[in-house]
Amino acid sequence: GQKNAAWSEMARRLAHEIKNPLTPIQLAAERLRLKYIDTLNPGQSEMLDRLTNTIIQQVETMKDMVNTFSEYAYTPKISQKNIDLNKLIQEVVDLYSTLMNADRTIEMDLAENLPPIKADTGRLRQVFNNLLHNAFDATPSNMHTVIKVKSHFVSNHGLDFVEIWIKDAGAGIADELIDRVFEPYVTSKAKGTGLGLAIVQKIIEEHGGIVWLENNDDSPGACAIIRLPVVTAVQHTNVNNINQ
Repeated sequence: GQKNAAWSEMARRLAHEIKNPLTPIQLAAERLRLKYIDTLNPGQSEMLDRLTNTIIQQVETMKDMVNTFSEYAYTPKISQKNIDLNKLIQEVVDLYSTLMNADRTIEMDLAENLPPIKADTGRLRQVFNNLLHNAFDATPSNMHTVIKVKSHFVSNHGLDFVEIWIKDAGAGIADELIDRVFEPYVTSKAKGTGLGLAIVQKIIEEHGGIVWLENNDDSPGACAIIRLPVVTAVQHTNVNNINQ
């Protein structure tokens, strides 16, 4: 715990220190461009435009990477309260529906009367955002994309939990990657930091849950499966007995 906190703090500071010089680099490139672009001949101004653009865009990429990194390194105190998971999923999907068009749909199959879970709403929202984002990324943009989101209650060997599935219809995950997708910086995507799934796993584990990915048996694509423990009356009676 203490060692992790020290690493976490160091990583956060490092991220902060890297971020500090990025803004002046960007501003300097923008000012260079503004100051000289109209004074040069067309060939030179085209080159200045191209080079300053590269600096500005790459700095932007670095900022994004540093932000994601500090997010991964940061372990805030999570404030958990009883929440209705279906309601949270619905909110995240509603947000995505503004990004959807005729080619993209999310099909929902949310179980009725799901028991509440104890969770930090903001952190879980981040999980669903990341997983939906991945699901859309995985599917080719030129074909009709259906993402399936399902929630149900599972009772297994005396343990009660809620299971959430987020299923895409993309190319699936290569066998050699499937067990490693949650490791930091393991990614098959051309762009992105490779920290999205590492952050997802970290948050789910903070909530006492587990998450894994598997390729679909019956259709193309992969499915992210999350299990979160439910708040049950049984646990409460046990706690009371201990206190008596």
